[in-house]
Amino acid sequence: RLQQAEQSEREGESERGRQSGRLRRLSTKYRTEKIYPTNVGEKEENVKKNRYKDILPFDHSRVKLKLKTTNQDTDYINANFIKGMDGPEAYIATQGPLPNTVIDFWRMNWEYNVACRLWEDGCYLCYRLHMEPPQSWGM
Repeated sequence: RLQQAEQSEREGESERGRQSGRLRRLSTKYRTEKIYPTNVGEKEENVKKNRYKDILPFDHSRVKLKLKTTNQDTDYINANFIKGMDGPEAYIATQGPLPNTVIDFWRMNWEYNVACRLWEDGCYLCYRLHMEPPQSWGM
């Protein structure tokens, strides 16, 4: 049983690697061939908000933030709407937040009423999104 579990884990890791590689190749192809432009993600002020330089949101389906809390806030987040049975904006695919994009991440979740998955297989895949230990504020 242990060998089967280890084999399943290795297969899962390699499958995630294959999917990630495929996503990276398609994203590069779509961007370089201008099938789906990524001009907004390539802007100088937005580059620092991208975890990876070669995985950017497509302009035609990118999520646009509405709430602005400071003059420095923009409508940019590295996220795209994904089609589903409920229409062209059924899901949101986004990168794991960086330390400088955590507030944008939560703005997006609030504005679009998103239920999100913060980790995968028990491992955080991004900057920590909550206080450790939990803290109460106010009342």
